[in-house]
Amino acid sequence: MSNIASAAILASALKPRTASEPKQSSGSVGQSIADKPLQWLIVAGVVVYFGSKALKGLFKPASEIRETSAETASEDNPWAFNNFLNWAKVPQGTRVLTYDEALKKATIVKNALEVVFVEDEDIAVGVFTSLPSKIQVAQVAKAFFDNFNKDILTYLKQGSPDVNFWRTFSRGLSSANYQRVIDNVARKPRF
Repeated sequence: MSNIASAAILASALKPRTASEPKQSSGSVGQSIADKPLQWLIVAGVVVYFGSKALKGLFKPASEIRETSAETASEDNPWAFNNFLNWAKVPQGTRVLTYDEALKKATIVKNALEVVFVEDEDIAVGVFTSLPSKIQVAQVAKAFFDNFNKDILTYLKQGSPDVNFWRTFSRGLSSANYQRVIDNVARKPRF
């Protein structure tokens, strides 16, 4: 709210009063708007700007909600690794990755999308193409989360917006390559 008050003070300072102009008494808001339309326009703009920033994180567009639920709302979903990796249900003889192997593949994905000049999306897509089953995809997703503290789907889609002198940033996969990963993993057998 202090930003709004600051904007109001700034707006009133834009129009200097002359000595012959009488100081207004506390009249109606409508009269004030009519007397100082520019100042009120600035105040309204500031309120709308900060209000939209505050509300932006609270609501997701319907298309994003549908897309998120399509990728994550299923029992047969390796991206939701906490639910998917139920070791009691894994059949004997199933080829699974060691934690080090899963971490190595997760690191390959991260490094492929965090490069100085050009991201190599094909390497990141290739990691998921090379995995023969959803259980291995879940293992890589878990290793990624455990070591980089990021959800791998969000990272593939949005990248890492953090930019500083020592680290580069990632924009994530293109929409086409992201969809290739999702479709490819959906076709894989569970085990």
